Amino acid sequence: MIKLILVAGLGSFIGGILRVIISFILNIKFDKTLHFPIGIMAVNIIGCFLIGVSFAYFKEKPQFGTLQYFLMTGISGGFTTFSTFSLETLQLFQNNEPMKAILYVFGSVLLGITACFLGSRIHF
Repeated sequence: MIKLILVAGLGSFIGGILRVIISFILNIKFDKTLHFPIGIMAVNIIGCFLIGVSFAYFKEKPQFGTLQYFLMTGISGGFTTFSTFSLETLQLFQNNEPMKAILYVFGSVLLGITACFLGSRIHF
């Protein structure tokens, strides 16, 4: 268990650094013309693609547990938690549970925005 936590932590560290670098570069390059948070949007989409590839690969190779934690939980999770959210939504649809998937998407987004708003209203 400790080994998996450390492996995921190392991957998360690397993923977080990659998120900052990629987002920073894209925002500098495109923000003046787009006026849109393209960096984080791109990071989220790239992260979703990478966790999808990892999921497909490890689905057939369960013996790579440590590497799976490093790439999926660590790097993808540190890069963006949006990738895990997208994978879990996809899995709900694949398991023929569309109502749960829709509830998960709308609940996560609406409650997440509401929580962010409420948190921003706290005065210190």
